[in-house]
Parts: sequence; C-alpha cells; structure tokens
Amino acid sequence: MADLAGFLAVANAIFRSVFTVSHVAGWSLSGWARRPVGRYSRGVQATLKLRRPQAPIRAVLRPPGSKSISNRALLFAAMADGMSEILGCLDADDTRLMLGCLRELGLAVTQLGDPLSDGLRVTGVGQRLGNRAELPTLQVGTAGTVARFLTAALATARQPPWGSVQVDGSARMRERPMATLLEALRELGAQFECHGGEGALPFTVRPPADGALGGSVTLSRPVSSQFVSALVIAGCACSAGLDIVLEQGTPARPYVDMTLRVLGAFGGSAAWLPTDELPEGASSTTEIIRVESRNLRPCTRYIVEPDASAASYLLALPVLYGGEVTVPDLGSESLQGDAQFWRVLEAFGGRGEQDESRTVMRGPDTPGQLRGQELDLTDMPDMTLTAAVVAAFATGPTRIRGVGILRHHESDRIAAGATELRKLGAKVEEHEDGLDIEPPTPEALRERLDAGVVIDTYEDHRMAMAFALAGDVTIADPGCVAKTFPRYFEVLDSVGMLPEPEPEPEPTPDVEAAEAAEPTEDADTE
Repeated sequence: MADLAGFLAVANAIFRSVFTVSHVAGWSLSGWARRPVGRYSRGVQATLKLRRPQAPIRAVLRPPGSKSISNRALLFAAMADGMSEILGCLDADDTRLMLGCLRELGLAVTQLGDPLSDGLRVTGVGQRLGNRAELPTLQVGTAGTVARFLTAALATARQPPWGSVQVDGSARMRERPMATLLEALRELGAQFECHGGEGALPFTVRPPADGALGGSVTLSRPVSSQFVSALVIAGCACSAGLDIVLEQGTPARPYVDMTLRVLGAFGGSAAWLPTDELPEGASSTTEIIRVESRNLRPCTRYIVEPDASAASYLLALPVLYGGEVTVPDLGSESLQGDAQFWRVLEAFGGRGEQDESRTVMRGPDTPGQLRGQELDLTDMPDMTLTAAVVAAFATGPTRIRGVGILRHHESDRIAAGATELRKLGAKVEEHEDGLDIEPPTPEALRERLDAGVVIDTYEDHRMAMAFALAGDVTIADPGCVAKTFPRYFEVLDSVGMLPEPEPEPEPTPDVEAAEAAEPTEDADTE
C-alpha cells in the first residue's frame, strides 16, 4: 500500500506539473508568478495580466548585468591573447548569442556557474579571432551589438585560420541598418558578399589577406552609435591605427564612451581628439576618435555593473506609485549614460539621489503630482519608452526629441510607442526623431485601464518592460524580455504587480476514474 501511495503521489505531482505548464504554453497564465518566470519560453503566444501595486513600494532591486558592457567585454576578451575572467555578465539572449558565436569560432569559454553572472573564463586568441578553419554560419539573432561588433572584428582579423565566414540574424536584424558599417570596413580592405539586400544581413565577410592597414574613415552622422563602437573595435587590429572622423558627431555618445573605457580595461587605447588637435579646416560639428594599433591583453577580473537601462524601469516604479527603490552597485561612476536617467525622473517630480555606489528614487512629495517635460534624449535614447509611460501619468504635455535612432531598433519604437500610448488614452503626435505626448486625465486613464488594455510588444523587450509600468494592463508576448532581463516579471511580482494566482480546481475521484478508463483522442497510442 505504501508503494501504491507513493506512486499515486508522484503521478499526481506529474499531472499538476503538466497541467501548470500547459497553461503557460497555451491559454491561461493564472498562477504564473509562482513559477520560474525567467525561464518563460520565447515565441510562445501568451499574455500576462498585471496590476498596479497595492501599496507604496519600498525595495532594494538589482537588475542583471549590463548587456552593453557584457558583450563588449566578451568580445575584447576573445580578441586578447590569454585568459580573461568576467564576473556579473548578463545571462540573457543577447549575451548567449555572443557566446555562441565565440564558441563557433573555436574559442574556449568556461562557465564558472549557472547563471552566467557567476563568472566566465574566455581564452582569447588575439587578433586572429578563431581556432577553426571551417566555420558554420554565425547567428546573431536580433542582437545589434553582436551583429555589428563581431562583424567589425571579423572584417579586420589578422591571418585567421578561416578564410571567410557567413553572418546571419533574425528577420528583424536583416532589416536593421548595416550598410554604413560595411562600407567603412570595405575602405579598410574587408570584402563582403551580401546574400540578400545589399548592405544587410546575411553576408559573407573576408578580411584583408595582409591585415587591415587603417588610416582614417569618415562618417557623416551614423544612424547608430554601434557603428562607431564597431569601428573602434576594428581600429585595434589596424596596423597603422585608425582615425574615425564623425562630421556631425554621433547619437548616443555615452555608448561610444563606454566602448573606449571597456577597451582600456583590456589594454587598448582610443580617445576623442581634443578640439585644438582637430585638423585645420574641420567644421565645428566634427569629432574624431583616434584608435591606436595594439594587441589586447587579458583582464584577469572584469566585473560587469548592473544594467542601467533595465534599472530605469525599477526606478520609475516609486515615481508612479510612491515609496522608495534603491538600485545598488549603480552610481555616479557608472560607465553607462543611462545611469543618469534618475535626473529625468526627478524632473517629472520624483525625488532622487545618487552616490558612487547606488541610486535611490522616491515618489513625489504629493502622490500623483507629476509634471510633463521637454526632453532631449539624444544621449540616452533607450530611456524614451520609460519616459513616455511616465509622461502618460503626468499633468501637462511631454515633448521628446533626439531619438530618431529608435526607428531602427528591435521595433520602430517611436511608432510602436505612440500606438500603445494611445491605448492608454494619450494623444500622441509622432515626429521623425521623437514624440509629443498629451496625457489623458487621471479619470480617463483609469477608465481605459478598467476597461482592459492589451499592450502589444512587437517582439521588443523594451516595449514590454516599459509599458508594464502602467500597472493594470495585459502584456502580449511577455517572454520577449528574455533578450535582456529574463526575470523582469519576477521582480514586478516581488513588488505586488502580478495578481494572486487562482487556486487550481481539485479533480474529483469520479473524474480521475473516468479519465483513466476512457483514453481521449489525444492519448498516446504508440
């Protein structure tokens, strides 16, 4: 009898497990918060209902490691000659795509634990960038950092064991701009054969047989700062170094500054030329980065700081709902420009402070009293959607400019953001480089939310994370957050934003007996 009881207990547990998983995969997400949200499958057509917090939030919340820093550090470690150890690396789609490509190139990568943040050891092979003569197609998914940075490193690799390599990505990545970067790399001697549209993925890259000489390349104003960072990466392998001439500067300059600082940790050297060292006749808008030719050295202990873009959602919570949120290990010494987004939240009406090691955000003195703002987010375009959702709760209009780059991200975030803001009752006017947002009245917003709003996310992690801040909404395809913040909804659950799960009904003995006696059409008959 004991054996039978044990068997029935195990069978019942399996039944409940399968029943729960079928809800996640198919129809209902009741009880979802009790399961490991961070392991939610990508691509599943499902929704997640959220609610506003039931009380002011008081929490210490640490987002995962920075995606931008992680992928820069991983690539520089691969380009160094020897073993580097990276701690705090983001464990998400984008970093796993970079790691997958490095492993396909034949580099030795050792995980010190699970998740990746426990530590990684990467044994670099110098500018050869590879240990294999025959390579499969390198898949970059939707990761712009992987597509652009790795392409630049491949295009200027010195005497690699492979002759050429094909790079491909997702359908959306095939649409995203690459042409300006490919043309600049061609000037350095690289060859590209595009297999779809010209200047777009997929393509085959072949570096110069005798290595890239370097010299200078000139860009007008690139649509993405990732092009500039990619050329910094390429410049390291150029025998004569590289001057990157930007005739009208670059969008999102802090991301380029980040590249220069991470490069420095691996023994590279690149810097903006002072104004008085610019060539005679250079216009007032011209900026130049000078990259020295250097062999990179391994970094024995590189620590990745928390992701400032991800932190923006957590810091916005008390601004919208009251209370206080502290993000540790992200302060004024951060490499990330987005770490200063707390000042934008303060302008809306939040109360913040930041020191070298943490950022704290509190709700406004008078709950619900937020003010619309005039924002130039040129240096932090990824903060646009967070600011836009906060603007929907403010009094008075908000004007956002300088973020035309967002039309070329995982989605057209300007168009997508405008569409979803209108579902909340906001009046929104699109501009090529931004948004004008007239928020709904609190009563109109409440009426919309009570009626039920489903937020479409366009397979874009930032759309999902930003609009989840609205509280009483349903998020379509919540699994898209796996790109950079797999456990985002677990964090929201911890502050009370996921409804309590409904209890699962207990099957009656008669039902169990009937199901056991009469197999259904879906039963396994093998």
